[in-house]
Order: sequence, then structure tokens, then C-alpha cells
Amino acid sequence: MRNHKIDERKDNISKIKDKIERTQYNMEFAGNLIDAAKDAEHKQALKAKNERRGDYIDTMQDKLKEKIGKKKK
Repeated sequence: MRNHKIDERKDNISKIKDKIERTQYNMEFAGNLIDAAKDAEHKQALKAKNERRGDYIDTMQDKLKEKIGKKKK
């Protein structure tokens, strides 16, 4: 017997929005940690992670625009 995945593409837009919001929250939280951090190495690691989060948000926003565009058609 095969496992068949249920097609749940209809909620992709909602899932993408949730991912963006969570990532933005994590960026803000890390920003507060950066401000409070005393260790320069730790600060740099957090800044690098936030840069990657920013790139991820840009990618997900592009994906969201694409999905919304497809939905309008």
C-alpha cells in the first residue's frame, strides 16, 4: 500500500506568510540579544544569522508574490 500525500497547496500562501512572520520575530529577538551581548564573537554570529534570515525573508516574499500572482489567474 502506498502513502499518498494530500494536495494542500491551497494553504501555501498562509504558510508562507506565517514563515515570514516567525522569521521577522526571530530577527527582532536576535536584535535584542545583539544589543545586550558583550562577547564580540557571539554578536557577530547573531548578526550573520540575521543576515541569512533577511535573505530568507526576501526569498519567501518573492515566492509569496509568485503564489498570489498564480492564484489571481
